[in-house]
Amino acid sequence: MSEGYPSIRERWTTRAGEWVLYALAWTARMLTWPIPTWTLSGLLAPIGGWLCLMLPAVRRRADANLALIWPHQSPAERRTMIRRAGAQFTRLAVEYARLDWFVRRMDLDVRGQEHLDAAKAAGKGAILVSAHYGNWEAARLAAKQHGFESGIIYRAFNNRYLDRFTMDLIPITGEPVLQKGRQGMRKLVAHVARGGVVMILVDQRNSGAPFLDFMGKPAETVTAAADLALRTGAALIPVRARRDVANRKFDVAFEEPVTGETSEAMMQDVNDRVSAWVEQHPEQWFWFHRRWKSNTRSRPLPNADGRTGETQAPGS
Repeated sequence: MSEGYPSIRERWTTRAGEWVLYALAWTARMLTWPIPTWTLSGLLAPIGGWLCLMLPAVRRRADANLALIWPHQSPAERRTMIRRAGAQFTRLAVEYARLDWFVRRMDLDVRGQEHLDAAKAAGKGAILVSAHYGNWEAARLAAKQHGFESGIIYRAFNNRYLDRFTMDLIPITGEPVLQKGRQGMRKLVAHVARGGVVMILVDQRNSGAPFLDFMGKPAETVTAAADLALRTGAALIPVRARRDVANRKFDVAFEEPVTGETSEAMMQDVNDRVSAWVEQHPEQWFWFHRRWKSNTRSRPLPNADGRTGETQAPGS
């Protein structure tokens, strides 16, 4: 037997597993297509919320984040928030899976379009900064409906079949869709430099990034969006799209552009804006990633006075 046989078998096993998962997802999509998206997501949201409580790793991560940010909450209050956040994430998953159908009926309540108009008049392009909050595709759709095609940086799925399917959906709300990585960033810079509009989600941790305050705690925060704004002169516009379940619509707000002398100062302003969104509607934010964890052991987290200390964030 050749030495390469096990790896070949593993490769085909992986591909078969990916295809089966894709086939199941596609079948579920087709079987449920007659059900309106708001109705279907409402039926599945409670199930998703309870699943987040039942999955130990997911529950522990979200519980640690909530305990760090709001230590006054009781365990019961944190469980309720995890369930509510899980329900909102389930709604997002349903909306994404049916994005080509959903955008045709997506009801948007939009404010702040004048900031987009000002950026267009300046001719320098715009960088829309948002977070894993509500449904950011609603914000891109709002920009598109106002005449601003906005691209986005996209991290490919590990499942190649689901990735291809997703890549067919995301351009519906705006183009170009750029793969995360060095080549994608070069294309993004060129797009903005030509006066284009792009959205960047800025609320995930990246090891080695500067520590900035996020919801009262130091968090590694990538400054690429602000760096790009300073480099090109593009407007840095925070935008959030809150899901209004009661009225079956999205409340989209383009906020006043962020300005500053340094990228860190600008991103601190962005972090403050996102923190305010989360404070107002915490269930809309994705509490399940390690936002405050630091893998950079050589530089401890800063203390409240700005000096470094030995305290590690949850999940370290």
